[in-house]
Amino acid sequence: RGMTAPDPTAHSETPGPQAALDAQTVPGCPAALSPQDSPGGRVGGAAHAALAARFVLPAIGLALAGTILGVAAPGTIAWMILVPAAIVLLVWKRPWRQRLDLRGLGIAALVGLLEVGYASLVFSAMNHLLVGTVAVFLMTIIIPVGVVHGRGKLRFLSLALALAGLVAFVSQAPPSTVNGNVQQASMMASIFAGLSLLLLTAVQAAVPRLGYDRGTIRGVGLTIAAAGFGVWDAVSGVIPALTGSFIAVIVAVSLLMFIIPAVLYRVGDQGAYTRTAARYNAFYPAVAMVVGGIVLGQVPSVLDLLGLALFTGALWTMSSVTIVPRRLFGKRGSGAVAAD
Repeated sequence: RGMTAPDPTAHSETPGPQAALDAQTVPGCPAALSPQDSPGGRVGGAAHAALAARFVLPAIGLALAGTILGVAAPGTIAWMILVPAAIVLLVWKRPWRQRLDLRGLGIAALVGLLEVGYASLVFSAMNHLLVGTVAVFLMTIIIPVGVVHGRGKLRFLSLALALAGLVAFVSQAPPSTVNGNVQQASMMASIFAGLSLLLLTAVQAAVPRLGYDRGTIRGVGLTIAAAGFGVWDAVSGVIPALTGSFIAVIVAVSLLMFIIPAVLYRVGDQGAYTRTAARYNAFYPAVAMVVGGIVLGQVPSVLDLLGLALFTGALWTMSSVTIVPRRLFGKRGSGAVAAD
């Protein structure tokens, strides 16, 4: 969409399977960033399965990452899970056969920094919040972007539902207490993670226009970021013992949050409407809440469930809004939407 969870995906302009790994596949804001136009026809079963998997698998990966949060710092886990994805991209794209100029390397470094920053913020928030709550605040950015770039009154209903849902979550962490301050700081970390995804999407969308291959830029960027943060952690002495179980979780999280959803990107986005993808996206926080309960034993409160229901309704309502990207996100679209 993908790191965790489904996604501000920049559509690849390169044909072939390698294009799948060029896209960011973390749950985020596809409906808010792309015109919801459709080429016509029906969404096939394979496309539905791919779309569902692209939102379920990152949620599972996110919960699995929670099992090692006590073993290593969030930032350390963040750059470590990017290593397998970087290896896949390097093998696939072979950037050593291409010549990146200084500007290209700078853009790659920025992409890598945003990726690590996003993951680090998400994992930091997970230290104090339910996985589902993290997903809710991560995806909050969809609503204001949809309000600004959408058409019709439905977007204001979506905003009202989202605000009511967020009140239900925030009211459980009064700022007058130490625990409340920690909880609200974690909520803000999730929101900043969503903002970093929005910026990452904009950068990745600009990469092809600047004459660079998106997959190459991302592969080099992940490598630069992982190497830089890895050296820093090694010097600081904070890298944990690399046991077999720890490495297995790191690889599994990378597969579930980055690699597999990226491969499914081609099937899901090429065969389905943007609106259909947005409707699947609406249930990402709910899936994350369920997976958090299964994997980490997290039990949501009544207010958690109320907030989740309201926010899911907000995302579903926004999925019916016609999105017309303004100049900030590229050429203005037609806004036409075919029913699916």
